[in-house]
Amino acid sequence: MKINKIYNENCFETMKRMQNDFVDITITSPPYNTGGISLCVGDFYKEYKDNLTNDEYYNFIKNNINQLLRVTKHYVFYNFQFLSNNKNIYFNIIGEFSHKIKDVFIWEKASAVPQINKGKMATGFEVVLILSNNNNNMIFDYNNFPENNYVPNIKKFNKLESFKGHGATMPIQMAEYFIMNFSKKGDLIYDCFSGMGT
Repeated sequence: MKINKIYNENCFETMKRMQNDFVDITITSPPYNTGGISLCVGDFYKEYKDNLTNDEYYNFIKNNINQLLRVTKHYVFYNFQFLSNNKNIYFNIIGEFSHKIKDVFIWEKASAVPQINKGKMATGFEVVLILSNNNNNMIFDYNNFPENNYVPNIKKFNKLESFKGHGATMPIQMAEYFIMNFSKKGDLIYDCFSGMGT
């Protein structure tokens, strides 16, 4: 495996070639199983159809997290949003990996826009599960915390970047927050899904 390289292939194929603990931390966000269609931009994906059955999506996420835990030495930061068609799956995933979850980070979105669906609450947050093989206590032994030790698990990030055709990108500020606080100089950071390359 080469570092600082984008592999344009199925992430499971890439991880097959990785040794255990190959990377220091992983920061990623999987497809949310929305059907691959957005009212704003049409098709999200050309090759991947984001419309798996519940069982298929659950197994996809479960297998993905298991592989990430295998190849990641310290922490996996796994970002998702509860949606009508995936919330049951993510609640089950949280139960499945409860012994690996060190903490839960909440990305407070800068503004929650009104829902187009009548009677549905406006969603103002996304979730980041912080997983580790080392133990599930809430102490991060491997860190780069500031002197005052203040690293909150709820933070507001404004999405300053925009990409035509992809409105659901992770803010650079959020990726930077995890990198600066939970990794050290020279560490290897991995994103198995890459998206727009945040």
